[in-house]
Amino acid sequence: MNTDKNSKRFIVAIDQEKIEPDLARETVVNYDPLNRSGKEGGFHITEEGELHIDNEKVMEAHKMAINKYPHEGAIQLIRLDREFGEQIHQFGENSFRLYGLPEPQKGRVVGILGRNGIGKSTALKILSGDIKPNLGEFENPPDWKKIKEEYRGTGLQEHFNKLAEEEIEASYKPQQVDKIPEFHDGEVGDLLEKADEKDSADMFAEKLDIDHLLDRDIGELSGGELQRVAIASTLVKDSSIYVIDEPSSFLDVKQRLNVGRAVQELGEEKAVLVVEHDLATLDLVSSAIHVFHGEPAAYGMVSNALSTREGINQYLEGYLKTHNLRIRDDSIDFDRTKRSQVEKKSEAFNFPEMRKDFGEEEFELETEAGTLHEEEILAVFGENGVGKTTFAKMLAGALEPEKEEAPDISISYKAQYLEAKDELVETAIGKHVNPQSKKFKARIAEPLGLQNLYEQNLEDLSGGELQRVGIAICLARDADIYLLDEPSAYMDVESRVELGKALKRFARKTGKPLMVIDHDLLLLDYIADRGMVFTGEPGKTGKTTEPMKIGDAMNEFLEEVDITFRRDPETGRPRANKPGSQKDKEHRKNDEFYEQKSIKKESDEDDE
Repeated sequence: MNTDKNSKRFIVAIDQEKIEPDLARETVVNYDPLNRSGKEGGFHITEEGELHIDNEKVMEAHKMAINKYPHEGAIQLIRLDREFGEQIHQFGENSFRLYGLPEPQKGRVVGILGRNGIGKSTALKILSGDIKPNLGEFENPPDWKKIKEEYRGTGLQEHFNKLAEEEIEASYKPQQVDKIPEFHDGEVGDLLEKADEKDSADMFAEKLDIDHLLDRDIGELSGGELQRVAIASTLVKDSSIYVIDEPSSFLDVKQRLNVGRAVQELGEEKAVLVVEHDLATLDLVSSAIHVFHGEPAAYGMVSNALSTREGINQYLEGYLKTHNLRIRDDSIDFDRTKRSQVEKKSEAFNFPEMRKDFGEEEFELETEAGTLHEEEILAVFGENGVGKTTFAKMLAGALEPEKEEAPDISISYKAQYLEAKDELVETAIGKHVNPQSKKFKARIAEPLGLQNLYEQNLEDLSGGELQRVGIAICLARDADIYLLDEPSAYMDVESRVELGKALKRFARKTGKPLMVIDHDLLLLDYIADRGMVFTGEPGKTGKTTEPMKIGDAMNEFLEEVDITFRRDPETGRPRANKPGSQKDKEHRKNDEFYEQKSIKKESDEDDE
């Protein structure tokens, strides 16, 4: 079903430095279709000698006039993100509509990037055979013959032929792995054995570092352990297509790279689709990227396949150059320059050296003393299993240190994930604060986009929505310090940016310090003033550094996990270097495991 709804919406971007008024009059102004027909609002030269047009009057027909101007790039006709194209599916009248699909490719890992709520899951369910596409004809759905005719001659033709004949076997890794214990019980080894169709359970257990968990009960696993078990149980199946939804949630940097390598190896032989919001992980695993864009809960559209680097960079820019399409009003910019000088602020509290020993051959943690200042955001780095959450619980008084006394402070703690109870969002928040208070609205609800969720039940929320509610409840409490454990899990890129802005604004407005445990390096680099690093042997020992400058903390952490990161020359975002590459060798030689600065427009050797 073809629709032109809202398709003819354009704006014009003009580089005034490239505009010669007389030349513009002879070309653009003279050939403007509005001017030629005697209508108002077309191209004109102002008294200051600048070329202008009323953007409300811009239409596709202006392209001819723009093309008459000889200086390339001086005037651009840009199509705005509006609903148009071939409709693949619609759930009902006035309900969500999906236009287009990503193309699975055997022998490649295809990445999928986009906001939550714009059809990524729907697209994956169609490609895996869980949903039969109706081409927008929801009242009288078409048969497979018509669907195949619609996609004849496209890259999806063969895939739909196989779907019609029920020849597609899909292996799907769900997003919310914390719900797995609700549907599976027993030991990890039994789960993998049941799923294993390639006699590969032992191999993937070793690659994903879960071989020591095989005798553990599924209900006892942490979020990171559940994630790796879920990925392993997906990869051991013998399927024609593998769909992996947000594999990085709850995983540390080292684990993300291990998962990335396992997925890459599988993608050399099979068709693999990966949905991911952590850009460093998506960058690592993908051979190509489809960008999803549109209006959440209204419609979603899918770009053509783009190279991984260009796809991510164009998504951050909010402008798909290859499609001449503006998908967002503003670019996503992780401005790292505005660090607050927290050491000059008053001290908020001091925490002493602490030690916790859980018994012989059990986990043991030793932490250094430190100071937090007013308005400070302290990033907490470390592999999973080296005591970050134990440290948080000792600070909060939920765990007693061996001898030392925990500081006499009140801590508001957001756990890794919030239990979804049978109650409304507004009710859950109302237990801690008046949801209608001006202060809560301005500082928390509006920045996190909560008000549209108030009438929904917690049990019906997506992972990202539930995460935002948990963050809001944490920040709503009256406390001396706020500690957030993995707040970025399940959040899309836009939501992570808004989260970062909200946390920085909250710290500044309240004067309270925040501690943030997360594995998204881009987010931590964006929000944090300083950082502390946890090291040790996961599950056995852990120790910490004292708080230090954020760049030094990142560098020390990445040296500990033996990974180097460079910065993309166009966007400044962190990208993992390939082991043994020229960039990797240069960084190690200079003891710069985390590149602090980026040089615009510099070539990127790891992409060559």
